[in-house]
Amino acid sequence: MVSRSIDQHLLEEDAQKFMGTFLAEHKKWLQRKPGGKQCDLSRLDLAGINLKNALLPRAVLVGTGLQNAQMEGADLSESDLFGAKLQGANLKHAKLKRTIMRGVNLKNADLSHADLEDADFRGGLVLGESPDETIGMEQSDLSACLMDFARGQRAKFSNVDLSGASLRDANLKGAELFGSDLSGVDLTGANLEDADLSDTRLTDAKLERTILKGARLANSMVSEDALARAETDSNAFDEINNVKLSIDLNTTGDFKSLPQELRIALAQHFEWLQSNGERGSRAIIKSMSLRKLKLRRQNLTGVSLYSCDLSDADLSFANLVLADLEKCNLMNATLSGALMFGTNLKGAFLSGADMSNAHVGAMPIFGADGKRTGKVRKTDMTAANLNNVKFDGVDTDNIMK
Repeated sequence: MVSRSIDQHLLEEDAQKFMGTFLAEHKKWLQRKPGGKQCDLSRLDLAGINLKNALLPRAVLVGTGLQNAQMEGADLSESDLFGAKLQGANLKHAKLKRTIMRGVNLKNADLSHADLEDADFRGGLVLGESPDETIGMEQSDLSACLMDFARGQRAKFSNVDLSGASLRDANLKGAELFGSDLSGVDLTGANLEDADLSDTRLTDAKLERTILKGARLANSMVSEDALARAETDSNAFDEINNVKLSIDLNTTGDFKSLPQELRIALAQHFEWLQSNGERGSRAIIKSMSLRKLKLRRQNLTGVSLYSCDLSDADLSFANLVLADLEKCNLMNATLSGALMFGTNLKGAFLSGADMSNAHVGAMPIFGADGKRTGKVRKTDMTAANLNNVKFDGVDTDNIMK
């Protein structure tokens, strides 16, 4: 991406004076005084700039280069930092309440003691001013980020790379973290009460004294030893082990009436998921009638149901991450609350389906060794019939259409 530059010939001291003009005009704008102008620093290269204690609420910094910037104590509440490059930036004690931080790169940044309440850190990628220019990242990068004592109640961190980050004693009550990579994260003493941690990777995470009461942990990858050190509800272990609980298909009423081919395929699929591909096999079903099937809250990660009839089926809160539902008939199906990161719905018939509060977006692809391949897969509804689909609470910008 080609960034704008304030003036490559300005000395550092002159650049700071230039920024002072922006700040003064923005202050007047906030106070609705004559001569005021909203600060727009979009796509500027401001790497290393000193914005300590700057007053920039409701400012626009889309795609701005702020690598290693000094922004301690800065007020950026309700600002738009979509796609900002903040690697190594100092944001200690910064105010980012209700700030748009989608598609940002905060790798190795310091957000300790920052106010992140209701901020949005989800991934986001948009076209720039030229066809080959993009702003943002499909998955926001907060890896190795320092966020100790941060206040992030209800913040949106879904499908974010937080691997290796430190969130000791952070307040993330009610935060959305589903589908995120939290491997190696230090959550010692953090408050995650009522947070959504479903489908997260918590391998090697530190959970000493972590408050997880009321948190959703469905399909999360976390060791029982680590979870035992946290403050959890009594059913926490049931949630993380729901793949194992689903294997006994013969005793589950919803499965007893299924065709034998499907029951066997799903049993092998659950074993495949549980063993990380070492045993069992991926379920691949084609053109089967599964009308009115009840699969509520089932783990169907990676299952292939190509061209199946799922009309009027109940898939609410099901895990459909990376599932293949291409050309499926999902007319009037219930998909509310379902995890649909990277789900393939190309050419599907979704007329009248309820997708309210479903979770969509890009999903990173991991190799057999558990490491990232560098590839992602988006929720894809290209050429799908979306007539009268309920998208309430769904970020449709994260869907390929």
